[in-house]
Order: sequence, then structure tokens, then C-alpha cells
Amino acid sequence: MRFLFFISFTLIQSALFAQSSSGIQDDYDEIFHIKKENYEGREYLRSWVKELDREHPLSGLVNNNKVFLEYWLTNFTDREAYQQLMEIEKEEELQEEFTGFLKRDPQFDHLMTALSKKVENRSVVADTVSVDQLLNVAVKYFNILGITAEGSYKGKVCAGLNGITETLSERKPELEAFCFSAILKNLQGEEFNMYNEFVAAIKELYKQELGVDREARLLRAQGAMFSLMRNNEQLREMLISEYEKRKHYLPFVLDHSAQPKKI
Repeated sequence: MRFLFFISFTLIQSALFAQSSSGIQDDYDEIFHIKKENYEGREYLRSWVKELDREHPLSGLVNNNKVFLEYWLTNFTDREAYQQLMEIEKEEELQEEFTGFLKRDPQFDHLMTALSKKVENRSVVADTVSVDQLLNVAVKYFNILGITAEGSYKGKVCAGLNGITETLSERKPELEAFCFSAILKNLQGEEFNMYNEFVAAIKELYKQELGVDREARLLRAQGAMFSLMRNNEQLREMLISEYEKRKHYLPFVLDHSAQPKKI
């Protein structure tokens, strides 16, 4: 009798999960928003993730991953198709077409469906990653973009202008979104201040003569920055801390038992 009850209970749970996870597209209109805005006479599209009411079944996943999901909106959707939305004038029509665009985008919709399944149902096997793997992605956001005429380094932490595409042979959407959202949250935080760590690393670059040719010096500076941040203990601790705070709403499992490897 207990066995039959267990089977029935499991089937009910599975049915409820299948209903919620496969229907995440139905919630796109509540989660993702878009609006036309104007800056210095130039129109552009601003998309963002809206915070859901606490009673919403997806509130935990969405509200704990707002920057994470906005990173996917920016980096893992068809940007050419996205720009076609500029032709729509009416706000309601724009929102409707935007929602339809996200549903039709195979890469974005696949990421969202996989995320909801892994977060809502812990029996779904999630990838296990190491802190070293996280660091390999995270350091790419501390980028040296150029050298000024006076010889100073131009650094920036950015979701778009970074070293990801030039250095990673395989994109890692989940790790990219997590690392960037964690860094942005702690860019000038009280516990972790990644901006100060970045500035300190740039100062370290000036202690080395990295070349007289500007282009060669820039490439060496970029590589040196990645190494400096890779060995930055504050960055390591911050990533682990952010994972622990949000692990129930992330699509991967972090194994932080291994000892740090210095390079």
C-alpha cells in the first residue's frame, strides 16, 4: 500500500513539474519586458527582467537571477532579428512581438527551458563545475581595452566588451551569466569590492615593461591581467560566496573542494 502511494505521489509530482517547466514560455510576458527609449536623439531598445510577485511560482528563479537572465537577453539572442523590433511603434505590440521573438529564438528558449527544469526539479542532473572553471570565465570580464596616447591602460568590466569570445573555444552561457552577475553585484560592495581589486591589478601591470610596440604591449597586458585576477583570492571567495547564496536557483553545481591552483 505504501509502495502504491509512493508511486502515485511521484507521478503527481512529475505531472506538476512537467506542467510548470514546459510552460515557462507562457510566463515570458511577465518576466521579460522591452521599451523604446531615446538617448541624445537616438532611439534604442531597452530590455530587462521584471521582478515577479512572491506568490509567482517562478519568483525564486527569476528574482534571484535578474542580471543573469538579462545577460542571456544581451548575449544569447539573435541580435539581428532583435533589431527588427525597432520598426514597431505601439508599446503593446512591441511587447507582444518581443515575447514571440524570445519564444522563437532556439538558443534562448533552450537555455530558459533547461534552467527551469534544473532549478525546479533537483532530480535533473546538473553539470558540476570547479572554481577553476568559474575563474577561467570570470577573469575575462576584467579587460584591458586599450592604451591611451599617454601610455595609460584603459580597463573596463563589461557584459559586451570582454575577452570571452576571443579566448573561450566553447561558450558557457550558464557560467558566463553567473560570473558577470556576481561581479556586477560586487563591483563596489561592502564585503567584496571587485573594482578596487581591478584597479590594484592594473597598478601591478605598470610595474612590468610589457613591450615598446603598442599592440604587442596591449596583448601582453590583457594576458597578464587575466593571470593576476585568476590568482586574486577576493575574486575566488566572492564567486564561492555568491554561488552559496544562489545555488538553489542556478543550473549547475559548484565543487569548491579542490585547492586553488596558482598560475
